[in-house]
Amino acid sequence: MSVVMLPRCRLLLSGFIKSESWLEASQVHFRRFRSNDSRQQPRNSYHSPKTFSGNQRGSFKHGGRSNPQYVTKQKKGHILDGFSVRDANDTLLVMEKQVHKWADLPHVHRRLESFGVPRTDVQPILSIFAREVSSGLLHNPVKQKKYHVERFVLTAKELNQGLRLDQNLTQLFYSWASDPEQQEVLLKSVSQHTLEQISYLYSTADMSYPADMYPKARSMRRKVIMHVGPTNSGKTHMALRALAAAKTGVYSGPLRLLAHEIWDRLNKGQIVPLGMDPDPDSEPDTSTNMDIIEESVSRPTVRKEGKAKYARECNLRTGEEFRIVSEYAGLVSCTVEMTSLSLPVEVAVVDEIQMLADPDRGSAWTAAVLGLPAEELHLCGEEVAVPIVQALLHDTDDELFINRYERLTPLTVQDESLEGDFGRVRKGDCLVAFSRSSIFALKRKVEENTGLRCAVAYGRLPPEIRAEQAALFNNPHSGYDVMIGSDAIGMGLNLKIKRIIFETLRKFDGTVERALSVSQIKQIAGRAGRYGLHGEPGGFVTTLHADDLPMLHSAILRQPDPIVFAGVSPTLAWAESVLQALPAGALHQTLLEVAPYVSNVRPPCRAFVPSKIEERSQFIETHAKHMKLYDRLLIGGSPMNWRDALAVEFTARLCQIYNEKIRVPILHALRVGPYIEALENVEGMMSGGKSSAGAPSQGLVTLEGLHKSLVLYLWLSHRLPVAFYQSEEAYALKERTEKALDWCLRNVSTKVADRQPASFGLRVSSEAEDGVEYRRIPATRPQEESNRELGVRYAKLLNSERRSARSQR
Repeated sequence: MSVVMLPRCRLLLSGFIKSESWLEASQVHFRRFRSNDSRQQPRNSYHSPKTFSGNQRGSFKHGGRSNPQYVTKQKKGHILDGFSVRDANDTLLVMEKQVHKWADLPHVHRRLESFGVPRTDVQPILSIFAREVSSGLLHNPVKQKKYHVERFVLTAKELNQGLRLDQNLTQLFYSWASDPEQQEVLLKSVSQHTLEQISYLYSTADMSYPADMYPKARSMRRKVIMHVGPTNSGKTHMALRALAAAKTGVYSGPLRLLAHEIWDRLNKGQIVPLGMDPDPDSEPDTSTNMDIIEESVSRPTVRKEGKAKYARECNLRTGEEFRIVSEYAGLVSCTVEMTSLSLPVEVAVVDEIQMLADPDRGSAWTAAVLGLPAEELHLCGEEVAVPIVQALLHDTDDELFINRYERLTPLTVQDESLEGDFGRVRKGDCLVAFSRSSIFALKRKVEENTGLRCAVAYGRLPPEIRAEQAALFNNPHSGYDVMIGSDAIGMGLNLKIKRIIFETLRKFDGTVERALSVSQIKQIAGRAGRYGLHGEPGGFVTTLHADDLPMLHSAILRQPDPIVFAGVSPTLAWAESVLQALPAGALHQTLLEVAPYVSNVRPPCRAFVPSKIEERSQFIETHAKHMKLYDRLLIGGSPMNWRDALAVEFTARLCQIYNEKIRVPILHALRVGPYIEALENVEGMMSGGKSSAGAPSQGLVTLEGLHKSLVLYLWLSHRLPVAFYQSEEAYALKERTEKALDWCLRNVSTKVADRQPASFGLRVSSEAEDGVEYRRIPATRPQEESNRELGVRYAKLLNSERRSARSQR
């Protein structure tokens, strides 16, 4: 009988692990690339084209060790890079200072009761715990090791957030109360049953070693290759060529647009595999959404026209769409949540690896890093992800290589802002705002003051529509010369932007308005000056208002803080076990709170509280209480907007039909709300049968909600296909909705556009490159207004929007 020995056991028996610290030194290979160097090597041999440090060269053979002179060791320390000893001391001091106040909070008592601690025992055991902590428990070296105190370290920013302190103290309480030595003392004050219940939940909820959840990956010694660099550095280039050369492989990306593009290019033979030379007549493809190299010296390896000899059969798998090219296809392109962790492959590419810190989706990236059974695992993303990946791989026995890339074109922060003058906006500019109403306000102002047409891209728009708007902006014949967008432009869109203009450097995060992080600013600003897309190299970035310019200068010069935690999420098996350890009839929110409040999740991982946990849980208790656990978790984790009343109503309708009849027809579910009526109204305007004065903007929000609802139905159809069986009908409705959304966006414009709705978006046959030519309609420029008048009107608009948002909250 063969036995797969998990990595921790292997290393312990080998004598490699000398302590419990997860910061032991590990072998990491570093290489730096100048990514515009076009020389390539076969897939199984990786060379630095120019430099490691200085101009040395080195070779890394597949599955082997590197030359020792290029091996560096991670420095030992008490905590992960990004934290300091001061952070650790400050955290422990704050926990000591606040523990008595925390132990008296009513919601802390209610939570422990919901976890199964009898009400009569809550106050006595919390009082003892508070005395122990305030008396120096956290500074005892033996207790620090036993309770894994390193997991409680918080950054200075997190120390000001009561939520994290609440989680830390609750986790420490469960570790302390489950300690057999401590329980002997506690028996004098609380019942044996109470201590057994605490220990049972604590042991059942344990998530100490997430890497051990993936035995197939642990049975391999993987070669992990990180490709890191700023936006516009070509960091995904080598990874995609390695994938194209592999017999079996997978691409895992953050967006279905990117997954779809990789799928399309691999099947068409537009990516030249590693080890094959591009043809002499190759022409580069500048329409790609990927961060690739546009070679200026040699032949392009991402081609505009496909070639049969480069083509690879590849299937597509996203949350809403499966496309099977062949049952025997060796490659799969998917969104990261749809990645199979059970099928061994030769090469896997995981894009935007820095997203493993995202509170909502990060656990999917963490699972991919730890669980993908790939001989070669390529991780592409930002430099900030390097320390966390090193920490994640500490106990996996994998070999890690780090390739660093530099930006291909310079990025310049302009010395002057636009001073609020929309008349200074030029062709190729992209204005960035962070609310839907601000985006359309900017669109109107730019069109009124410049006569230039504006394309738009923001988060609520379907990815397909965002791509269509990007295509309009990129097409020199479309008449759309300016892009107005949110941070949605920072990922998955190919945009020929010459200059980024920030309308503001603050963003509402769902609770309060916060300043953008350095990483967010750099991600957006980096979209300017896409390599090979402009006559002269380089991009520019500035602000609309002078007050924001110093902050922009500072952010561009600073290095972003490294990511310090990777998200982890419980499995279905974990949830089933924990539910058995909770009191009978435990609420859905109680189950969701066990991981962040009870589980022993040690660095570098962290279990985050799900966003909108109250809304999700209340919905489940109201509409899905009697469903199976799998169904409840599925509905609660579905891709819907919990702040959208119509979306919540539609989902409730799905649950009602599912509970009553099992099978859910899409049109029957859509009878709730104005969705179908809005779609038919817009389609009537598109055909010229109805008046469209003022209607495009009115129908836009409803159509966005309809599209999200159809995507939700398709998402459910791939997980509960018997119940949500009308995927073809839903997909047809989705395509109709996308056409209607596209029409609305083309017709939402200035006052002139409202008076002349039929004049915009005329399409005529042409021999243009994309098969369609967009006729530009000259705009009548309204009477000029002074900059002062524009500023006053714009300020009133923003103040009105903020008052409205506050009243809704």
